[in-house]
Amino acid sequence: MATQPTNLPVPSESPFDFKFNAGKIDEFVTSMGWTYTDRFGQKHYTIEGINYLSQQAMAAFGYVILTGKTFTTGATINNPNEVLLNTADGEYYKWTGSFASGPKVVPANSTPASTGGIAPGAWIGVGDSSLRAALAATGGAGLVGLSVGSVYPAGTVGSAIQYRTPQMYGIEPSTTNIIGSGLDAMFASGGDIRFEKPGTYLTDRAWVLRSGTRLWIGPGVILKAADSYNGNILRNYSYDVNSGAADDFIEVWGPGTIDFNGLSKGFSGLNSMASVFKNVTTLRLGGGILTRNARKYCWLIAKIQNLHVDGLRFNTISDGLHLQNPVTNAYIRNLSGVTGDDMCALTIGDYPSYDISEPGDFSNVDIAGIYGLNTVNDEGTTTTTLVTFGGNGSGVYVRVKISGLYGKTRDSVMRCNADTNGLDYTHVNFLHVSDVYAIPGNGLSGTGAFAVITFDDRGYKKPENLYGVEVDEAVLENIFSRKDTAPVVNVSGSVGTSVHQLTINNGPRNALGLVSINNANTTFVDTLFINNCRIIIPASSNASVIASRGVLGHVYMNNVQVIFPDTTQGRLFRSLGTIATSLSKLYLENVTQINGAAAIFSQVAMATQPEIYLSNTTFDGCAGMIDLTGTTAKVYNSNVKTALAAGYVPFSSNAANYTISGDVDTGGTNTIAVSNGGTIRLGRGLHNIACDLTRLTSVDNAGCYNSNAALSCGVGMVSVQSKVWKHIYTGASYTSSS
Repeated sequence: MATQPTNLPVPSESPFDFKFNAGKIDEFVTSMGWTYTDRFGQKHYTIEGINYLSQQAMAAFGYVILTGKTFTTGATINNPNEVLLNTADGEYYKWTGSFASGPKVVPANSTPASTGGIAPGAWIGVGDSSLRAALAATGGAGLVGLSVGSVYPAGTVGSAIQYRTPQMYGIEPSTTNIIGSGLDAMFASGGDIRFEKPGTYLTDRAWVLRSGTRLWIGPGVILKAADSYNGNILRNYSYDVNSGAADDFIEVWGPGTIDFNGLSKGFSGLNSMASVFKNVTTLRLGGGILTRNARKYCWLIAKIQNLHVDGLRFNTISDGLHLQNPVTNAYIRNLSGVTGDDMCALTIGDYPSYDISEPGDFSNVDIAGIYGLNTVNDEGTTTTTLVTFGGNGSGVYVRVKISGLYGKTRDSVMRCNADTNGLDYTHVNFLHVSDVYAIPGNGLSGTGAFAVITFDDRGYKKPENLYGVEVDEAVLENIFSRKDTAPVVNVSGSVGTSVHQLTINNGPRNALGLVSINNANTTFVDTLFINNCRIIIPASSNASVIASRGVLGHVYMNNVQVIFPDTTQGRLFRSLGTIATSLSKLYLENVTQINGAAAIFSQVAMATQPEIYLSNTTFDGCAGMIDLTGTTAKVYNSNVKTALAAGYVPFSSNAANYTISGDVDTGGTNTIAVSNGGTIRLGRGLHNIACDLTRLTSVDNAGCYNSNAALSCGVGMVSVQSKVWKHIYTGASYTSSS
């Protein structure tokens, strides 16, 4: 029966209380509980409870480091919260044993193991070296709640850490082992996927990227299609499952390589693309990725809301970067290498076997920095063009800006075409091209000289349309490409090519010409601006700033100087061909032609009656100024200076009818050639133009400077009425026959 204590006040000398307290002393000393209850019912801490409170206090207030003391130097531990450094492992230890007999003395040159051991009740490590070692181990990530392949709820460590490598899934690089399926789980988990260990990773399937995936392809890493596999290497989830829902964000980045391994593989439609991405809100590609030997396109991209490309390299058989509509807000930078076809293609639709487009536009596209290497690819072919447009009418190119084109191409540097397989209507709202240095080539056979930039229907258009290629406005500036055998811009086509407004600012120093318009009644330029050009044109039968076989509306040429080597060839404007061409108005302001043939020329009668406005223009050493065959034209002159080659005059009429006016400074020499079945008249009013009156057809109330001293009116300013020319100062007269 337990002893019952009394309720006598303290101190009590009752034997009952003495016996009760003896039991409580044993409970205080030996119990593992934290408290005991006295004879009045009050709780007190046991030794174990006091020890617990001490540990809690040390945890709350921290440990005391014995500065300058280590197990090597020796030390004396006076309190449980004092810690001592063991230099052998860099860990701090505290003594958890008894201090009943006094401080814990640690001899010099000792260790925790040699002075009591490492265990509860002895030395316990309180530093982080053990934790660091555990975290550094292969399974260390598990210590912070991360397990490969697991899905984590929001707020956990695992949800924040999405770094995955093939090695976490037991995959090592190999040139023989196909490991495609081994990484399905990694790609299915998404997040941050990193190929960091150099080497070849062979696949026999497409790796599918989900929303939120950031794929890093590190230096020395090669993602390669196995010899037995003829299909995509990368695809996005929405395209892979044909989902209507767009993937939200995907990034593929890094300096590694994607090798389609397609030199010996046949065409297999969309499977011939190295990578395909469609229906992504934000897509980022770049970092220097090299794509090799895709059987068709390296990157086929369609239906993207925000596209960011910076740093793609190519050594491939066909196109490098190929975009299909719709694409909005595209920022593309730094494409380089060699492609067997176009380095950058933007097509509205495509050949049926390669078409994943949907109706919609290209809008807000900004491209800069495309470098075509002057070499051959692994197949032995070269880059055809740096930029290509082509469409089927299911969308338009709303706003496209292109700058910084470098290197060399087989054909034109840039082309805007129609094509077979339904690509028969290419419509551009606004195109801006600048800073072009690339040199166009001479075609596959090496026999055709290509222009820097080409607009060409190539014989294709929809029956219900007027044009196969239609450009509302194109601005081309800072075109530095030098080629003496081709013009800068070629507008061509046999069924309908129209550039409604074309502006050329700051053309190249050397070229065969600036603009060539080919094919009567099927090629059109409504308005042409040429500004701020100084161009040297070689001797050639095709040498001309503007050469037209087509239909021209208004032409504005301002601040232009053109230099030819002699007087036999070369003109500012040349209408040629055997079919009548068209020109509405030609404005030349601050223009100089040095040498060359007659500056403005038509080979046959024009279909229109052009008006020509010359202002502050100089013709120096030329073989004439105006020479229009069979054409009725009006020529308005203001401050025109001519110093023609010997034996030539400014105005020649070959079965043409001119009306001229204004002022032409020839130093008083005649401006009119002998009539060759044509007529030249003066506009009404008094004009500072020197004329041999025998070569003029009179118009009442017109006047000029008579340069023929043999005529009875004498040399000087004259006016005419009813074919009677009268000197306005002397009154002397001359009657002409016409």
